[in-house]
Amino acid sequence: MLFEIGDKGFSRVAHYFRNVDLSSDSRPNFIPESFSSNCYVEEPYWPACFLLRVAIRFHHIWATFGIRQGSETIHGTQPAVCFSGFHVADLIAFKNGLSADNEHVTQYAITFPTCSAEVAGAEQVIRGGDLRAVLQKESGSRVVMEDEVISKTFRYIDNQIDLFRDKPARPEWRWPYSGNYRCEIEKIEIEGIEVSAIPGLDLAQERWSGIGVVVPTQADAVRLQYDMLSLIDQGLVSQSHFDHLLVCDQLPSSLSGLTEEEINAVVSAANFDFKSCMTVSDEAATAALKDFSSRVSTLELSTLKCSARERGGCWVSFEDNTHPYVRALLTAGRVVVNQLGRYLGNLDELDRRRDLKERETIVKTLCQQLLEEHGVACCYYSVRNSWRPEDLPFYCGKPWSGLYRITGEPDDEDEE
Repeated sequence: MLFEIGDKGFSRVAHYFRNVDLSSDSRPNFIPESFSSNCYVEEPYWPACFLLRVAIRFHHIWATFGIRQGSETIHGTQPAVCFSGFHVADLIAFKNGLSADNEHVTQYAITFPTCSAEVAGAEQVIRGGDLRAVLQKESGSRVVMEDEVISKTFRYIDNQIDLFRDKPARPEWRWPYSGNYRCEIEKIEIEGIEVSAIPGLDLAQERWSGIGVVVPTQADAVRLQYDMLSLIDQGLVSQSHFDHLLVCDQLPSSLSGLTEEEINAVVSAANFDFKSCMTVSDEAATAALKDFSSRVSTLELSTLKCSARERGGCWVSFEDNTHPYVRALLTAGRVVVNQLGRYLGNLDELDRRRDLKERETIVKTLCQQLLEEHGVACCYYSVRNSWRPEDLPFYCGKPWSGLYRITGEPDDEDEE
């Protein structure tokens, strides 16, 4: 895993996420009325961590026109996803409160191998003498005419004539959106964001594999680990789709004097281990399944039945998708992950003809047992008049508990 500059240029490109103030003139040109029901953020402010989690969980990066101070930095009729050359030294400078060579750098980013990004359609920007940047593949060595500048995706770079810069600006890439942007936006405005996604690139596509994720702290890494695992556990991406999860707080204060080999060593040491929890033995999976099934069966046999008044599905909702017991049940096929990222345990031994509230009460008892004996945090999750785990819960023990929710604020463990 190489992060630095080699003979052929940057080995990785990064898409950085910034805090977005919706009351400023640098807000996106399109703002959805709301996010998905598992997202919560206080407007008019979108924290960078929130936007990164949304991008990972929904495996989607928006294409935009790059509004800065009221002006579009992407010229033409089509938006694009922007990338710049990735260097760990920029993260360290940002962490130390210094000026990074890359003006776009933050401590929240998604990175890709440069070769993979280019194969997927990202094109490096080259600079024109008229202060416009053009896509290399489109321009080649010929002169770019004014009508082409207007019709295609180009970017104005303010600092190109800054003769007093100590170092040249980081190279940049664009992944131009090729669909009908205006039509898609109109569809969202009519049907909502849950029906139609904002135009952009799909991170779950195999061509984007080798993804790196950058966060500032260990706490952020835990949140992003949940999101990354949820995609893997749903089968949307392979286990190798995400390459690493880099924590900036774990990086050294400087790379000065280090060899390339030493740089790779300290960077590797700053990676958060997000994959080892996925290794579950057949014995562990069998034991967890037997324990869980036995508990549900015992509660079914020992609990009196009342007349059913409400129907619907009921599940155990597990809060920690890294817990060994939960991973074992997942491996055994007893846990499913719904589209909102909830890990739901099937209650196969519980009579579906029981009253819904009665089953919720049984699950409360089960959850208390699992907490006391295995340290597993969970609650009940039920859907009235439906047996689909994708439907919104009518009842839920802790509606906002667990990392399945995407929020810009620290999670409140005591929230009911």
